Amino acid sequence: MKRNLGHLLSRAHDRAGRWMAAALAEAGLAGLSPSHGDVLARLFGRGVATMRELAAFAGRTKATTTVLVDKLEALGYVRREASERDARSVLVRLTPAGEALRPAFRSISRRFCAFLYAGLTREESETLERLLEKSLSRDEDPTA
Repeated sequence: MKRNLGHLLSRAHDRAGRWMAAALAEAGLAGLSPSHGDVLARLFGRGVATMRELAAFAGRTKATTTVLVDKLEALGYVRREASERDARSVLVRLTPAGEALRPAFRSISRRFCAFLYAGLTREESETLERLLEKSLSRDEDPTA
């Protein structure tokens, strides 16, 4: 069996990132990067989230998530606020400008899925997702 999964995943990640960056620029959202997508997707779905929730959803460290939220806040798309339930926790919420991004992201997301699944049957798409989820579901140990 070939052992090129890492290479293929890297190529897929690079291709997807380039596609997403071009789609964001085309939509007039050049200040955003593909990595902002997970943060915004979580907020579109829930309205508000803690930094910890955003980091877990995006699969990123809290430090990286902080950098992403800093940029979104500087662009006026989100705001931070203190949690009333836990003084140690910071909540992130969409601003009206952030909420206005929803239609563009919905459109980009639909086109992105079409791009990703082009040439695959429904069964192949489902198998690919299932296998990737299985591969990624184990606890991450960078020293293993």
